[in-house]
Amino acid sequence: MAMIANLRPATDRDIDRLLTNPSEITRFLYGSGADGCERVELHKAWHAIHFVLNGSRLGGDAPLNFLVAEGTPVGEVDVGYGPARVFSSEEVRHLASALILIAPDEVARRVDLQRFDAEDIYPGNWQANGYDADYVVDNYRSMRDLVARTAADGLGLILYIN
Repeated sequence: MAMIANLRPATDRDIDRLLTNPSEITRFLYGSGADGCERVELHKAWHAIHFVLNGSRLGGDAPLNFLVAEGTPVGEVDVGYGPARVFSSEEVRHLASALILIAPDEVARRVDLQRFDAEDIYPGNWQANGYDADYVVDNYRSMRDLVARTAADGLGLILYIN
């Protein structure tokens, strides 16, 4: 089964409510009210994006390591692959400030499919499965744009993998 990372904007008020009542997260993310909400699906590129931003399979420093670490878990409710993690509007502003410094062209230069395979970057078999730099860059661009818009709107983010 594929592990797909998703980012969805949320107000700080919604985030506080979800942290207080974690059982509401599933309905918030997947319920009928979620249908029209903006979100970005990073497909299977999320781990490669983390790697090119941090140079590490699972490590890195905040805020750029946010895809595999950081954020506050919403209780212990499994929303696909573990709990969702939330980022306040302030954390999103810091993240947007860091991402704006890393242009999509720089991400493209950092993509090394052979290294992804050697480092066991999800989903693996990058070359054999036909993934390329454009796949990573396109998903990075979508993520970076969403984070910038979210920060400009004074919103937080919810990160979840399903």
